[in-house]
Amino acid sequence: MVTRRIGSLAMVLIAASAFSQEQFGSVKDAIAALADGPSSTKWSAVQYLANHPDESIPQLFWIVENQKPGWENASSAIVRSKDARALPFFTRLLADNFFLKEADGSRKKFGFGSKNGCLVMSNLFGSVLAMHLGELGDPAAIPTLRDATSQGDAAVEASAYDALYRLGAVTLDELFSLASVAKPNLRQVVEEIGWRSLYSDPKFAIALFDRIVKDFADDPRRVAGAHFWKIQAFENDKDYGAALREVDEVLKFENYENLVRQATEARARILVARARP
Repeated sequence: MVTRRIGSLAMVLIAASAFSQEQFGSVKDAIAALADGPSSTKWSAVQYLANHPDESIPQLFWIVENQKPGWENASSAIVRSKDARALPFFTRLLADNFFLKEADGSRKKFGFGSKNGCLVMSNLFGSVLAMHLGELGDPAAIPTLRDATSQGDAAVEASAYDALYRLGAVTLDELFSLASVAKPNLRQVVEEIGWRSLYSDPKFAIALFDRIVKDFADDPRRVAGAHFWKIQAFENDKDYGAALREVDEVLKFENYENLVRQATEARARILVARARP
């Protein structure tokens, strides 16, 4: 569930900030922690390695390129380091990982009668690489990201569009237009843009989720989710009456038990907050 994903990430970051980086005596110790131990320790290792790029970057590059245990955390450390070598590294790797490959380098094919079956595997590696290029914020990545939108597996395509939005190369209107008909997998991208703005710009988030309700009316799960996230946005904006109205909207979607439960819990929390002097 998305709610758990965002909540758990927030808790990880809070815990990580409370952890002293002094627990690592060396880059070697921090590298070892990327794949083992609790999440808070891993994120402390990410911070430590990001702050010691001269020694850590070559090792982090090797871990990521070879997809060794902890490669996702290693890639996060590279981004956080803001090292100039990060952009060409991620760009090169993404260009070589637009799609999942067979042993001979050809693109994996999925579907009835194929040797890989009908269940399509998600290209997590390429997706993470595209995401990081967006986080780096350098427009030099735009050509490769555009190639990823036309050549990449579905997960890579979605991350590439999100990165292009971050870099100002794709507008929100364009994303909504594509997601409405041609590329429904981009609806998740639009949602994530809203999630990222829940605290930084709740009014923008509310307008975005309103548009999801209108433009994706054929997708009841996303409509229910949009109303749910509007609860949080209105709470952040301290508009408790509007937040309660969104709770009522979510409760209409009885099939989504987890959302209904969380909306019910939110109502109790909002009533308490509204009663405070």
